[in-house]
This record gives sequence, C-alpha cells and structure tokens, in this order.
Amino acid sequence: MFFWNDGSNDQDTKLAPKTTEDLGYILEKISGVGRVEVYFHYKESTEKTTESEVSFFQWTSDSRGDKEELIGILVVAEGARDKRVQNKLIKTLSSVLQIAPHRIVIQEMEMEDK
Repeated sequence: MFFWNDGSNDQDTKLAPKTTEDLGYILEKISGVGRVEVYFHYKESTEKTTESEVSFFQWTSDSRGDKEELIGILVVAEGARDKRVQNKLIKTLSSVLQIAPHRIVIQEMEMEDK
C-alpha cells in the first residue's frame, strides 16, 4: 500500500498520512478492490475559517492559518479494471469525503511482474 500527500510543509500535513492510511486500509477491504494507492489533492486558500467550519478533511494550520481544502482524489487500485469496482469506489469516496464524483479519479494499478 502506498500513500501520497502533495503538501509541502510537514507541520501543515501532519494529519494527512494517517487519513490516507486509514482510507487506503478501508478501501482495500471492499470486495474486488485489492491493493490501492491514494493521492489527495488540496487547494490552499487565504480565507480564514473558524475551527467549527473545518471539516474532517480540512484543517487550519497553526503556523500559517491557511485552510487546505480537499479538491480531488486519485485512487489506483488493482481491481479498477472492473467498472463495478470503480463505481463502488467512487460512490464510497464521494459519500465519505463529501466530494463530487467528478473530482474522483479511479485508475487500474499496473500489475508487477513476479
């Protein structure tokens, strides 16, 4: 399992690795999905928010006060060749992350030669 976060500052992204690990772990439990790699894409905003306005996949950096909003996700999965698996992943991610389905990309994982 591989997880990637495009954040540039370790302090700003300290929550993201656990989030991607948890998400990847759960996605791999869905029937037919197999191994997954997860990539979150964030949009930085200069707009200030209160802590009550920050969702699970957004947070306020203590050092900069910038909000990072999840605007897209890429999942590369072994079972993504099957359209039913792709649809399950999109439906699950859309519901859990509260992100529009068109912002979710599912791709088939290249099989490694053994």
